[in-house]
Amino acid sequence: MKLMLKYLTIGIFLICILTNSVKSQNYADSGYYYQKIGFKEKAAGFFEGFLYSNPDNYQVRLDLAYLYQSLNLTSKAREQFEYVNTHSTNERDIQVSKDAIAVIDNVSTPTNTNNQTTTNYNAGSSNLDSGYYYLNKGNKKKAARFFEMYLVENPKDVKIHMQLAYTYYDLKDYSRAITKFDYVAKHSTDPEEVEKARSSTFVIREELTFDTKRSLDVYFYNYYDSYQENYIANLVSHVNFKLAKSTYAGLYLDLYTDTKSTKTVVYNDRFIELGVFLRYHFLKNLFLEFRLGYAHQVDQDTSRINIKPLLVYFNRLGEAKIYVSSSKSSKISLYMDMYYAAMYDYKYKNSFLQVALQQVLRFHTGGYSYIENYLVETAQFDSRKLDYNNYFEVGTGVRFHPNISIFPTIFVEPTYKAYFYGEKKNSFQVKAGFFFIFRTKL
Repeated sequence: MKLMLKYLTIGIFLICILTNSVKSQNYADSGYYYQKIGFKEKAAGFFEGFLYSNPDNYQVRLDLAYLYQSLNLTSKAREQFEYVNTHSTNERDIQVSKDAIAVIDNVSTPTNTNNQTTTNYNAGSSNLDSGYYYLNKGNKKKAARFFEMYLVENPKDVKIHMQLAYTYYDLKDYSRAITKFDYVAKHSTDPEEVEKARSSTFVIREELTFDTKRSLDVYFYNYYDSYQENYIANLVSHVNFKLAKSTYAGLYLDLYTDTKSTKTVVYNDRFIELGVFLRYHFLKNLFLEFRLGYAHQVDQDTSRINIKPLLVYFNRLGEAKIYVSSSKSSKISLYMDMYYAAMYDYKYKNSFLQVALQQVLRFHTGGYSYIENYLVETAQFDSRKLDYNNYFEVGTGVRFHPNISIFPTIFVEPTYKAYFYGEKKNSFQVKAGFFFIFRTKL
């Protein structure tokens, strides 16, 4: 029990350090990403989170101020410009802020989201003008109604479909937002619009799986290990029911197996487990899950009730583009993925700490397709000090994803593995296989 607490404490400590060190920068990166694909209110929220920990980053504060202006939140924009004007020591920042404040104080006519000055808008003008008028007034429901009326007579106006998509997203009407983005993706002749629409659709569908009342997630990772001459597979799936904000419960399946382990020579703990779970998200990427299930241990040839609490943190630093359609668009993405997990598994009466890092260079080959070259570092520890559960592994790899949004990713990964305990020999191996991650609402 002391060792279990020790490993869980180490895991929590590492996660806390990592959260404090990367969260604020990740807020800024996410803000710029969502601003780029047109989700302005979501971008503003991330900028606000970043400035909470970094109040004197005047560039981000100016970007937030301009973002507020584009959302017609004049008072909030002025507040940010005023802060820069009174706190920054950079002459350029001060002058920019003063000019912006002067414009805000002197402008009496509203501006639309395309930075075009509007004059004498009223509800009796055309449907399109009325739509922008109410959008500027902050009445997005009424704006959407006028935009829809405009599209009845102008059904092929792709730009208004795009404006409606963002308006519906702001109204949290995600199904209509997806419909409008899909229309833009299929009918626009502007590669940049197509790229934004397909990326936005992918992001919204991902968000829906976290916000919906019922959802399904599937993780399937399997590969052939050349050194062990062993095929290894891991499948984890949840049926999620949202109980309250950040709280989920449901059913789970956890399967881990290989083709070479025996009762006398164990390469991996093989088991199949079914049960119920309760999960609480402290953050979207930091959660505590408690599992209660019935497990069959293959190598021990036993079945029993199992209890497994686990604390998981994962994050991505940098931007991995989702869809690239334009020859003028950047074809390269650079990012780092990280994963930390601390858990106790009653069926093995064992505590585990897992760490995985990947530094990835993605080359986009068109649409959703890409080739990635990456470095990988993983480590695992357990409280029983079993040789196959305590190791450090480092390597590189290449993986390919075809031009289908939901499809397995194929990889080849040469690595070197060093064991901390026991008599297992350090080894060099090549792993080849595929993984599949899928989430959908039910």
